Amino acid sequence: MDALSRRQFIATGGGALVGVGLGSVYLASRSTAQTGFLLRPPGALPEDDFLAACIRCGQCVEVCPSDVLRLADLDAGTSAGTPYFVPAETPCDLCQGQTSLKCVDTCPTAALSRVEIRDVDIGEAHICKGKCLAYNGTVCRACWHACPFPGEAIVFDELLRPTVHIDKCVGCGLCEFACPTEPKAVEIVPRENIVRQRTLLQQPKSRNQRRQRGGSS
Repeated sequence: MDALSRRQFIATGGGALVGVGLGSVYLASRSTAQTGFLLRPPGALPEDDFLAACIRCGQCVEVCPSDVLRLADLDAGTSAGTPYFVPAETPCDLCQGQTSLKCVDTCPTAALSRVEIRDVDIGEAHICKGKCLAYNGTVCRACWHACPFPGEAIVFDELLRPTVHIDKCVGCGLCEFACPTEPKAVEIVPRENIVRQRTLLQQPKSRNQRRQRGGSS
């Protein structure tokens, strides 16, 4: 997905189109269609609430000290003009060296809400064992060294293979960026993908599904 700068978005009329419902005008981008949801900045509200609260002003993009954030292009449906990042290209360093999360500080609508760095919940790092060097006989600690919480979010087993403790992972993407394999053995899955998948798994099975599995009606 091509990203828009704040000025480009406004110049193309994106600011005006927000008010008339982007979803009815633009098709979803390829990226959104494939992964489900975008990786949002720290402190982002749940996706539906975030989309309602975000005014597409681009201030978070402008103040990001590491130039991590970008604005979704006009083909991103209802997400057009909203901030996101691609960790394989520019991971979120959680404003390392700063006293606060600058994107959160500047958000005028609390679409990005205040949160402690250890409580940031952007997504979860998932390791593909088939691609990971450490699971295939080569010593590699790239993800561990990049992690802001090494030994907590990413730990090694007795064979020096990495495991992610998802309750400690903030989804910053530093591990994905550092991964030396191509394609990456580490991928950050957006929080919203995970939440909705868990919701589906928790839903009661339909009567037809129970019958197919021999259950009672």
